[in-house]
Amino acid sequence: MSSSIEIRHLRYFLTVALTENFTRAAERLHVTQPNVSQQMKDLEALLGTPLFRRVGKRIGLTDAGVEFRKRAEIVLLKLDEACASVGRVAELLTGHVEVGVIPALHVAWIPPVLEVLARDFPGVRVGVHQRPSRDIETEIEAGRFDLGLGIVSHMSPHIRYERLLTEKLALVVRADHAFARRKSVATKELERVPLVMLPDNFDMRHLVEEAFRSVKVRPRVAFEIATIDSTLMTVLHARMQTVLPPIVLKGRETLGLRAVPLTGGITPIAFGLLVQRESQLSPAASKFAELVRKTVAHSARRGG
Repeated sequence: MSSSIEIRHLRYFLTVALTENFTRAAERLHVTQPNVSQQMKDLEALLGTPLFRRVGKRIGLTDAGVEFRKRAEIVLLKLDEACASVGRVAELLTGHVEVGVIPALHVAWIPPVLEVLARDFPGVRVGVHQRPSRDIETEIEAGRFDLGLGIVSHMSPHIRYERLLTEKLALVVRADHAFARRKSVATKELERVPLVMLPDNFDMRHLVEEAFRSVKVRPRVAFEIATIDSTLMTVLHARMQTVLPPIVLKGRETLGLRAVPLTGGITPIAFGLLVQRESQLSPAASKFAELVRKTVAHSARRGG
């Protein structure tokens, strides 16, 4: 029977207990006195015991009423805490986001976003996971990642893709490399040129191989390295070259590397936001996505 008790009953009851008068309780609640009286009769009927007794002109509590008051106060306190916690999430005083990002975008996009979150929304916790683009799509579909930053493949019907940047593959070399002075390099010129490449479980490696196949050139892979940073450091120290989109040099300008445009067989690569199509982003995830958009737009305005 008590399962039919509503929050309204508790608020009315506690107000009567506080004011010790139905009329004053009604004034505080901005309802009529008969309404308060009826609600209290209903509450007593639901509980199966009297909660009030008259003490002169005052309304006092029975022993059952005293015990019920203690529990009712706890219930309303917990309710208020729950409502406040929702408010904190909505106001980004707290929150949690799980993000997947491909290696090519990690340094360019993630640190600027985390800088703003740390400064303006310190209660938001973020988990950043570096993965190949196809793995990010799998995690988003499974609901383990709130959003992803990767290649806009349009491969999954369960993911909503938002393009933020389009780039073509480039030859990344040292500033003193012979190709560094060129305005562009034909992909065919890389026949037999030793390259540092990502392993074949990376989507970027497949895109590079497709570009070579289109001009009937087979890349000569000297080293396979599973991280962007180690690949670029090898280019720097071993005086080698690699093929990657120019975005990988964003945030790594101190390395002194140059991205020389490639021509022949090179198709644009779209990068952007990936989210589950049927889900609604939490306030924290929405703020993260908003900051990514601003980061990319700001970089574009500054010419890179």
